[in-house]
Amino acid sequence: MVAAVSTSSGYVREFDTTNPNAPIPLAWVKDRTVQIQLSLGNNQVMLQDGFTSFNDSAADALNTWNPYLAHLHYSWIKNSPVTPAQGDDEMSAFFDTKVFGMNFGTDALAVTLLNYRNGNMEETDTVFNKAVSWDSYRGPLTPPVFDFHRVAIHEFGHVLGLDHPDQATPKQNVVAIMNSRTGDLDTVAQDDIDGVTAIYGTGPAYNSIPNGPVLMNLSTRGTTNTGDNVLIGGFAIQGSQPAQFIIRAIAFSLSASGIADALADSAIELYDVNRNLVASDDDWFVSNDAPTIASYHLDPPNSIEAALIVTLNPGNYTAIVKSFSSSTQPATTGVALFELYDLRTSKSRAINVSTRGQVGTGNDIMIGGFVIGGSTGKRVVIRAIGPSLSQSNVPNPLSDPYLELRDSSGNLVEANDDWQQSPEATTIIADQLAPASPKESAMAPILAPGGYTALVSGARGTTGTALVEIYDESP
Repeated sequence: MVAAVSTSSGYVREFDTTNPNAPIPLAWVKDRTVQIQLSLGNNQVMLQDGFTSFNDSAADALNTWNPYLAHLHYSWIKNSPVTPAQGDDEMSAFFDTKVFGMNFGTDALAVTLLNYRNGNMEETDTVFNKAVSWDSYRGPLTPPVFDFHRVAIHEFGHVLGLDHPDQATPKQNVVAIMNSRTGDLDTVAQDDIDGVTAIYGTGPAYNSIPNGPVLMNLSTRGTTNTGDNVLIGGFAIQGSQPAQFIIRAIAFSLSASGIADALADSAIELYDVNRNLVASDDDWFVSNDAPTIASYHLDPPNSIEAALIVTLNPGNYTAIVKSFSSSTQPATTGVALFELYDLRTSKSRAINVSTRGQVGTGNDIMIGGFVIGGSTGKRVVIRAIGPSLSQSNVPNPLSDPYLELRDSSGNLVEANDDWQQSPEATTIIADQLAPASPKESAMAPILAPGGYTALVSGARGTTGTALVEIYDESP
């Protein structure tokens, strides 16, 4: 957007012009949640419209579009820890004096860069010109102090796939915030609404997962390295009917939660008990299943994270979470999150998950998560396996695992070092889940419905390869 006043505008689409002979109108995957990393300053300021930061003004600008997005949704993270960068597949908004090293155009107030693939939006970055005098206000434009809020609404319209109507061929003359030149209009107009309705007014119906007395979802966070030291998640499906799951490999979007060494680009492979490849994914947003995954509100925040929706027969399965690699892109290492969501489309269900990964120190421990559904308590057996992995020729097994169970508020529920010291040791033995080594950890609490986290670390700072396991013991 540039600084000037114009009364002529109207909506047009942004296009993927990779093939100029067959341009494709740009849009996000339907039903996706587009998460914007707001990095517009941490200092509190008093703006004319009452906002106390430009992050707050930007969040309100994003939310201005939401009522008109039937099959898309804006979310945001204020004061994001993600450092804005091109090619990270994060959507960032920030102030700078240049646009990733390039000069702003004459009179340019802000620039939005679009990255796309085959007409699918992949990444956007919105850069607001730091050299401009900014405030946030309503009503007539009062240069030389410019209204950040209306400029942000305009730029976030580009993120949605709208272009400048007054620069279209033929030129359109309808009042709209998407005009290339900012003026007295300070919010979206009907033509802008018509534009996003044309793009996102239709799409797959949103879905939800029925609640029930089962493990609603299972996850493990850990470090995935290269070679054999990747993150390996195993799970078992019990029942007589096929069951449907969404399986995700979350990676770089963990940076928004303060994980400094998140894996840059994840890939996932799913194998059956006979080691046959069942399904695989690299970049979820270009999958044919992407709209269905998004319809469950389970779309990964980052476009190049991996996700699958699969229908599986009862049995045992293994998911390998690793770095994407190719002849031009070597594998990297970092923290990733393996997630298994039971969509509960049949009476069959996932009864356990076990994940093998690397246990370090500090934040680099292995973390298993699960959610108990329904309205009554459920007994769950949780194990942290280390020394006995040597029997399977696993290199560098964790010599002395330590296990903590915490609730969704972070409160300690139970802790265990050596499983035989657990108050539920008799139950663990009766369930035939006693670990092979006395140095391994286990517990068998009865837990109320809700979310829980199992943290596996090394006693006295030890490190190595470990296995965290979660078993549903109340069918």
